[in-house]
Amino acid sequence: MGSHEAYLRSALSKYRHPDMTKREVLNIFQNFSDLRPNVMNYVFNDGAKKELLCLDGTIPVTYKGKTYNIPICIYLMDTHPYNPPIIYVKPTSTMQIKPGRHVDAVGRVYLPYLHEWKYPSSDLLGLIQVMAIVFGDEPPVFSKQAAPSASMPPYPMPQQPPGAGGTPYPTAAGGMPMPNFSSANTPSYPPAGGQYPPSGVQPYPGFPSYPQPPQPSYPGGYQQPYPSYPPQSQPYNPPVASQSAVTNSNNMLSEEQIRLSLLSAVEDKMKRRLREILAQAQAETDVLKKTQEDLQRGRQKLDDMLQKLEREQNEVEKNIRLLREKDEEIKVILDKMENRDEVSIDEAVVPTAPLYKQLLNAFAEEQATEDAIYYMGEALRKGVIELDVFLKQVRELSRKQFMLRMLIHKCRQKAGLPDISG
Repeated sequence: MGSHEAYLRSALSKYRHPDMTKREVLNIFQNFSDLRPNVMNYVFNDGAKKELLCLDGTIPVTYKGKTYNIPICIYLMDTHPYNPPIIYVKPTSTMQIKPGRHVDAVGRVYLPYLHEWKYPSSDLLGLIQVMAIVFGDEPPVFSKQAAPSASMPPYPMPQQPPGAGGTPYPTAAGGMPMPNFSSANTPSYPPAGGQYPPSGVQPYPGFPSYPQPPQPSYPGGYQQPYPSYPPQSQPYNPPVASQSAVTNSNNMLSEEQIRLSLLSAVEDKMKRRLREILAQAQAETDVLKKTQEDLQRGRQKLDDMLQKLEREQNEVEKNIRLLREKDEEIKVILDKMENRDEVSIDEAVVPTAPLYKQLLNAFAEEQATEDAIYYMGEALRKGVIELDVFLKQVRELSRKQFMLRMLIHKCRQKAGLPDISG
């Protein structure tokens, strides 16, 4: 485990989330000891290459009561765990890929778990567990068989008990209910409406949640060996028979095996078809649920908009009532002003305090004095008054103006108003 940590530290140096990825990978090594880390170049569909961490090895899969080791390769994206990994089945030289619902012809694995990947509810441990269940229901590989000789029986004999040897993966003849797994005999998948993408590019709809319940044993049962022919429990004294009778007996046994194999193949096909129908119905249900959620969100938005419009309408009506009231008030005031007598200018402006009244009177008187001095100068210029009269009057007015300005200055200081120049 220590060597794995050092290797992962180096291999994940270019990843965006190296710590989370390393913890998850180390957890996988604790549960699946046959997997090993390796850095490999992965070529994407657009031709781009990228160095990705690959978990290479085998995972145990239980099929019909026996455990097989299925070789896989899991490529972790550099954005892991926020993006799903890419998985391939890597058959050895003695194996052959069986294309089906979840594995294409080149060995790439397609699972609803990958399609619905969402961190942190999705992780590698759950992915491998789901993959083991799916492969237990439909193994992705089988062993290559040599051409049978004329003396070999056309169908397999009973399975060997566990531990008696054999290949670590299902064989084409003894491990599967169908007699032939060539791609020509495999029904085209999927039907219209809920297909997996054959090239691994297009998304596919969701399928029923895993794990699936264990499948019942097929008719004829490969779980238990065939009974001896004839049964050993009954005494039997075989009569003397000709060679043709022995041949007929062998033919009858072969026909029985053929019948059982055909029954199991039909049952398996029916189960696959039912799963496809369920998957399609589940996908349509998910689409309808999503549409319902969108409609509910749209309805909520419309309700909010209507409430907002109602509030704005109430506010506008309130403002209109207020404007009408103000308009009536203005009309009443105008009527009063029209019927009122002429207002005295001196009475129109009434200061709020005696100090302001004194300041107002002093300012008005000072301005009047300024005007009087101006008009005295105009009268002198036009020869209306004599010079000595002008000087006498201007001297008195100037003295009075000075006193008024001093009073204005003191009043402004007392009232806290800024001083004015001049």
